[in-house]
Amino acid sequence: YLSELKREWPEVFRIYEKLNSGETLNTLDKEWIEEISKESGWSVDDVVDEIKNADKEPSSRIEIYQRMFEEYYNEAKELEKKGDRRQAGEKIWGAITALIKLFAAKKGVGIIYWSAGKMDRFISSNVEEKYKKLFRELLYKGQILHFNFYEDNLSEEGFKETFDEVVQLIEEAKKIVVG
Repeated sequence: YLSELKREWPEVFRIYEKLNSGETLNTLDKEWIEEISKESGWSVDDVVDEIKNADKEPSSRIEIYQRMFEEYYNEAKELEKKGDRRQAGEKIWGAITALIKLFAAKKGVGIIYWSAGKMDRFISSNVEEKYKKLFRELLYKGQILHFNFYEDNLSEEGFKETFDEVVQLIEEAKKIVVG
């Protein structure tokens, strides 16, 4: 996994090296972490932990992804109830990425990035045919809510409809991943 990280994301690989050597992160490193946090819907602490442990066997991260999934999913539902659509959409995106990484970890497959493209490749190559449509729909509808975080382009009705659909998809996917 590290060779992929080094090749495709050298800036993050340097952060990985610094985190594991005890070297102090500079302003640019912290900006990268902040950007990844925004892109993933994860907290800065979870992003730092993920980068620091990029060399770990995926199956060793199962409990961490499980915790993150539950935390972000519950937080998303609470934020949606309070009417904070932008943050609810972002947290549900974080829950989706954590759930897919959890599924990958249970299969012993590492996904270094949080990008939809990397997760889609995981779905294509590692998810049973009968579940591919479910996971792709979850990924793509979740992205709509993720984009809304930046653009605030969904109407209240459009957000609610999409959010409810994503919650339903998560519940179906959760049965497959978590049991």
